[in-house]
Amino acid sequence: MSGIFGIFNRNGNPIAGEIVDAMLKAGSSWEADESDVWLDGAVVLGHAMLWNTPESKSEHFPLRQDVHILTMDARIDNRQELSQKLELPQRPVGEIGDGEFILAAYEKWGEICPKYLVGDFAFALWDENKRQLFCARDHVGVKPLYFHLDAELFVFANDLRVLTTHPGISSKINDEALANYLINHELISQTLTFFADIKKLPPAHTLTITARGHSERCYWRPEDSPGIKLPSREAYAEKLRELIDQAVHDRMRSAYPVTAHLSGGLDSSTIAVIAARKLRKQGDKLLAFNWLHNPTGDDDPTHYEWFNSKLIAELEDIDHHYVSFTVEDICHHIDKLDIVYGETDVFWYEYPIRDAAEKNGSRTILSGWGGDELISYHGLSYFADLFLQGRIGEVFNELKVGLKGRRGIKPWLSTLYHRLLIPLTPRALYCKMPKIKCENRSFPLVKRSFLPMINRELRKPEILTMQPQKTIREHMLAYWQNGHIQSRIEFWATAAIPKRLEYSYPLLDKRIIEFALGVPPELFISNGVRRHLFRSAIKGILPEQIVWSNAKNEPNRVERLVSLFISSCKFFTESASREHHSQYVDGANLLRAMESLQLSSMDLKFLTLVEDIEASMFVLFSEELAKREK
Repeated sequence: MSGIFGIFNRNGNPIAGEIVDAMLKAGSSWEADESDVWLDGAVVLGHAMLWNTPESKSEHFPLRQDVHILTMDARIDNRQELSQKLELPQRPVGEIGDGEFILAAYEKWGEICPKYLVGDFAFALWDENKRQLFCARDHVGVKPLYFHLDAELFVFANDLRVLTTHPGISSKINDEALANYLINHELISQTLTFFADIKKLPPAHTLTITARGHSERCYWRPEDSPGIKLPSREAYAEKLRELIDQAVHDRMRSAYPVTAHLSGGLDSSTIAVIAARKLRKQGDKLLAFNWLHNPTGDDDPTHYEWFNSKLIAELEDIDHHYVSFTVEDICHHIDKLDIVYGETDVFWYEYPIRDAAEKNGSRTILSGWGGDELISYHGLSYFADLFLQGRIGEVFNELKVGLKGRRGIKPWLSTLYHRLLIPLTPRALYCKMPKIKCENRSFPLVKRSFLPMINRELRKPEILTMQPQKTIREHMLAYWQNGHIQSRIEFWATAAIPKRLEYSYPLLDKRIIEFALGVPPELFISNGVRRHLFRSAIKGILPEQIVWSNAKNEPNRVERLVSLFISSCKFFTESASREHHSQYVDGANLLRAMESLQLSSMDLKFLTLVEDIEASMFVLFSEELAKREK
């Protein structure tokens, strides 16, 4: 991820050189391939380059073209399409940099240009004629963009560590964000950061700043995705196959080796196999990782969590590895974590993957993240969707197939209750329904003085439980609007910077998201088989037994993670020599909870307790947070 930053003194005062130097130093601390700034009195744009795509090695930023100056962190995917619509230099498309595409798009379409771009991008463009700074973030939010804005000053960066070096930005902690984090175990807001004076630009938004005013606009909404009509199920599957192949191809446009996740599930496995086949044609090999430890004497290597990824790797000649980490590794990372800079959605097994990718010389990690919520959706609202369309006969036909071999009326009633009645239940009644567990959390690890803020945050609509929606489309949009998808993306972007890496998410390609939201709901289940559209599209990519019998649960991985975390809690309680104080977390209660934590059944209540302890530890042990609390 290239580092970008900028300052616009809206009062017209010249920018001090030492401020620019400090921000450039912070933005280049990960050994950028090159770095530079463009400065003109009250405006500065900075760039720390990470070479990744082939043409990026010949680009230099900030990039000037006539009266426009650009800094960007971007990969533009619809380059061929844009080359036919834009006035570009007369040379092969493969020699034209992504920055030239963005500048040409702005010159043609102005401030609506981002809606014509496909790819991952965050950029800022100074328009000398209009004396304005125009900023944009991609449709999904793969590339972060943070900013501070007041009457006299606008500062932006895609790395919070760079932004906070500016002396004009307060270091005050945002209590609302802390409450959000302690409730959700991640910061799921589209706009909040842990700094009171710094915000995020939401995905699919632009921000225009002048000396006298500013405007923020949304240029794309997934809910506006049009319906898609194709002649047959086979046609939908074929179209999806083309979209997935294109999305993987676009994200492999790298001058360096490519690394991928390979869990053995449908999403990551599909991406890994497509990538491996493309690399094999070039004489290269894909490096891929399963989020699980090597099977030991107590493990069953034929269990799908181990077997599926190994089988796929052997068939596709993938350099396949499991992930190894220890209690000491977890303790090390806990000691270094600082949530204020975005390190919130912790995946312990991702640390060794980033280390291995860096060692391999990779600058791209392909991930299947986002598939479950959208294109490979499990169909939880399927029956309610068909029922509302009056297709009651189809509902009972699918039930009959899905419940084949199960005797009695009880399985029928249970399925109808959970898959039909519950999605149709009014939101206000959801938690009062039988067999629905909406836990009334008490937050014993939070200081009593901070509980009023927790309670205020709990009343927000987006904090409420994720009830299945009435239709598949509504349920997908609820997943999207919840913020969980973007939360992990933003954390991984932050964590990847020191390793000179970029994460890419083929199944979160804008074109695939629109396809998922536009196809008929009956495609997601057929003859009792969930994720049917996705399974049909990937026939011939994965072995048949994985395509049609794949299980999503990962009991071995989850139990291993929880066991290691419990052991790390014991280590901290026995070896911690320094006292920690916080206005948010009750240290004494947290210590008691850590000491008493025991491996239990992996039910929701126990896993919530583990996550409560984990989040509270990160708040208490965040050194930068502790300094800013004083």
